This record gives sequence, C-alpha cells and structure tokens, in this order.
Amino acid sequence: MIAEGIVVAWIHYMSVMLVLGALLGEHLLLKPQLTLAGAKTLQRLDLLYGISATVLLITGIMRMYLEKGVDYYLHHGAFHILITLFVLIGAISIYPTIVFRRWSADTRAGNAPQLEPSMYRRLQMMLRAELTLLLIAPLFAAWMAHALL
Repeated sequence: MIAEGIVVAWIHYMSVMLVLGALLGEHLLLKPQLTLAGAKTLQRLDLLYGISATVLLITGIMRMYLEKGVDYYLHHGAFHILITLFVLIGAISIYPTIVFRRWSADTRAGNAPQLEPSMYRRLQMMLRAELTLLLIAPLFAAWMAHALL
C-alpha cells in the first residue's frame, strides 16, 4: 500500500509538471503570426496538456483514497478551493483547445492558421489566466498536506 501511494504521488507530481510545462509552452509559442510548425506544436502541446490534466485529476482522486482518506479532504477548506481552481482552469482551457483543434484542417493541408489580432489577445489572456491560477494552486495543496484546518 505504501509503495502504491508513492508511485501514485510521483505520477501526480509528474502530471503537475507536464501540465505546467505544456501550458507554458503554449503561451511561449503563441504568436500573432503563426508558422505551420508553431501551430502544429501548439496543437500537440494542447493535447499533452489535456492528457496531463486528466492524469492529474485521476491521481488526485486516487491519493484521496490512498493517503489521508476522503473525509479529510472533503472537510478541508483548501481542498474545495483547489478543486474550484482546477475547474476554473479547465473551463478557461476549453476555448483555446477549440481554437487549436479548428486549425486541424489547415495544418493537415500544410497551411499556417491566420490569427486575427483580437483572437491572439484573447488566447494570450486566457493562457495567462490559466498559468496564474495554476501557479496559485500549490499553495492550497501545501495547506492540505500540512493538516492545518
């Protein structure tokens, strides 16, 4: 049981790093004038982001059962804040994901997608909002881990 918990925790931490890395990569690659290679990389990073966020959620649920127990988390204020942040980040990420997926026909045809300036600013703002919320989340995870109610 202890070894299971350690492996699940490790996968959980790796998924946190992958989510952050993929999102940061998206932010850094998003340009007003995209190249075909840049657009394809953004699409791949967004897929990695989605997969990593799913693994993060699954391993987080597993840790609830393997570590302090579900009741501990459900009665901890930081848990509710952390879940709220996760839901907000996920909700914000829907729009960029839809935009990146809509580029599929263009990228398959060998064309770089064209971004209107307003679309670029909107995507940039959303990625920055996700990054900001993602950087706040570990504060609440640390609060939970240190058993301060």
